[in-house]
Amino acid sequence: MENIIDEKTQKRLNVFKLMRQAFLIPEKVYGPQRELALHSIRTSVRREISGLNAEIIQIDVTNRGWVKLVLEGEDAEAAKNFLDHKYGSIYELDSLYPGMVLKGKLVDPTKFGHGIYVDIGLLSVKKDAFIPLYTLRKQLVNNIRKPLRKITDNFALVENFPLEIKIRNIDKATYNIEAELSESQINIFEEWIKSLLDRIIICGATRQQVRKAIIKSGHLQDILSIDRLGLLEHAVVCKYGTEAPGMISEIGEFLPKVPMKGFLPKVIKAFIETKH
Repeated sequence: MENIIDEKTQKRLNVFKLMRQAFLIPEKVYGPQRELALHSIRTSVRREISGLNAEIIQIDVTNRGWVKLVLEGEDAEAAKNFLDHKYGSIYELDSLYPGMVLKGKLVDPTKFGHGIYVDIGLLSVKKDAFIPLYTLRKQLVNNIRKPLRKITDNFALVENFPLEIKIRNIDKATYNIEAELSESQINIFEEWIKSLLDRIIICGATRQQVRKAIIKSGHLQDILSIDRLGLLEHAVVCKYGTEAPGMISEIGEFLPKVPMKGFLPKVIKAFIETKH
């Protein structure tokens, strides 16, 4: 027997759908601080949507670490739209197009020698955007033939480093996605280099944990700020004349198993100017 839904019932179903929204946000949870990170994002989202009639009824993590939220309430759709605007969106492969700018997290760059992969959280396929080595050379080191490992080491491109990219080409038959760094991302690196201030890139701890570790290590007076790159990713900006390498091991004692890497402008400038 055919199941017929009358107009009134359909309207009620549509209202129910609007009152519950399930979606991903482009933030990853990983490493030893997973539970603290989930608590942090739950607290942040609650604060950000506190003026709306919507609440978090579930927060979870996908098998690749992306955060999944389920909201419920009369303003659930409005809350989702607000969070999409603040954090960005996760996309289907079919919605990507050349020239599109989006954010992702760097896949472990030590596994590859011909370029880097950026996890952009595609919903239906496990496929990452690929930035070829020749593109990185052109965008970061004046097209000089530098090895990938040296480029990623000098620019502190560690696993889960947040990167903004621009899509160049999509082969939807093979799911291959070629990309480049966005203009905004390149500008960030250029500004960091021009500042001549060392930075410590930390991936895998909340801002509160990073600050506590800096205080315990006795280096609070040696930094200018802790700049947020993502939920668990931060750039600790050192005061002029303070060298990041000396601080990394001491701060690291209070953040075990959390990757850290120095972004050192003077070293990077010398690296770029060297023709090999």
